[in-house]
Amino acid sequence: MGNKSLFRYNAGFRQWIEPYKFTGDYRLRGAFATELAQYLREYRKYVICPLPLSTERFEQRGFNQVSSCLDSAGVTYELLLKRKELAPQSGKSRDERLKMIQPFELNRPNEKIRNQKVLLVDDVYTTGRTLFHGAEILYRNGAETVKSLTFAR
Repeated sequence: MGNKSLFRYNAGFRQWIEPYKFTGDYRLRGAFATELAQYLREYRKYVICPLPLSTERFEQRGFNQVSSCLDSAGVTYELLLKRKELAPQSGKSRDERLKMIQPFELNRPNEKIRNQKVLLVDDVYTTGRTLFHGAEILYRNGAETVKSLTFAR
């Protein structure tokens, strides 16, 4: 699985993501909608799949930070995965993230996935473990190819 990132995780990106993701400033979702839409044109033959939040995290924040950016960019996507109720990753160390158990299960019948090219989309690439877990489920259910895009790394 290959990952591409739109931006480097630096002070400028941090100034955007902290109020957006951690304090819920939903108005920031369109900050790079043009760049995101333009980049995703390369993946027209892929099923775009944002990584899901746990129900608890979604209820706290009120939105999925990734799918909201995709919505703002006018990108069509499918929620192929569902997140199990586990502790949030943001408070975990690198080692804890790498040892994390499979957090996802299939949200759709595998007919939607079999022989498909899938692009997983997430906000930040830290260890890559979450993306690998998502790819594992998709490959196990017949995906032909799985690649990933993160907003920053």
